[in-house]
Amino acid sequence: MTMDRFGDLDELVLAQSTQMCLRHGCCRASINWVLLDSSNFDPRAQNVGGMNPFDLPSVGGWIHEESKFFQRCFFSCPGFRETRFVHHAGLPPQSLGSEDRHFCRVQLSSTSSFLKNEQLTHDIVAVHEKKNTCGVGLCCCYLPYLRTTNNDGRYLGETRYVCDECIFVPKFMVFDQNKNPKYLLRPDTCIMGLCVMPRFGGQGGKCCRLPFLLRDPKTLRPLLSNTDEEKAQVTELWTGVVNELCFKRHAYHIAFPSDATVEEKLTLIGSSILVDVAIFEQDNDKN
Repeated sequence: MTMDRFGDLDELVLAQSTQMCLRHGCCRASINWVLLDSSNFDPRAQNVGGMNPFDLPSVGGWIHEESKFFQRCFFSCPGFRETRFVHHAGLPPQSLGSEDRHFCRVQLSSTSSFLKNEQLTHDIVAVHEKKNTCGVGLCCCYLPYLRTTNNDGRYLGETRYVCDECIFVPKFMVFDQNKNPKYLLRPDTCIMGLCVMPRFGGQGGKCCRLPFLLRDPKTLRPLLSNTDEEKAQVTELWTGVVNELCFKRHAYHIAFPSDATVEEKLTLIGSSILVDVAIFEQDNDKN
């Protein structure tokens, strides 16, 4: 999934490769991801140890997190801590697939100890990063965000959490490379807009999901995509009982708007990561 290839992609799956069970405090590890050229996966096809994203077909990219030991130890939720996610093209290093067996290992470096320096700097497509912020639901100041740049540091876009009167409905504003509002990322709602509306009855990982629809920031109308979903969205996927309850692995289907540019697609990958770190990783940390 190089920059050129992203121009032809209409959708992909962003799957968390790091299991977060029992990883708290000094044992908190960096969160790494793989990118799959797909729209879904079947949780029933898991191996005995749970779904291993490295074993799934069509892996075309991977993302590693860089966050200092102090930040991971004392700001365990990524929505709070200073961090950066580096997006690479190509297959992930096989060594990352073995780190789950070392869940009690203390990671002192800013990246996984299983990654070599040449792997950390090879085929970088984009970088998604943030400084320290407050968490969602605590206040309306210093809210989580992710700024997306390319390998040369050129600004591509940004995603910011939005705080308004509907505090129980999470929403994000996505800005383009000119820093203009481009998309509003928000689920459908019920009870006069006070609660989110989940979906049930889909196939595979979409049997139970919460779609965050990409909308026009002015009219709030959902935007269309060139996929079977029809509407552009970031959808949390059901990853199976083992991953949901034990490994705490998350996965998201991203359906890009039909007219999205390469820069906007890369920014939306950062948006998907922000949905995870600001909401779902924070919920896991509370539990």
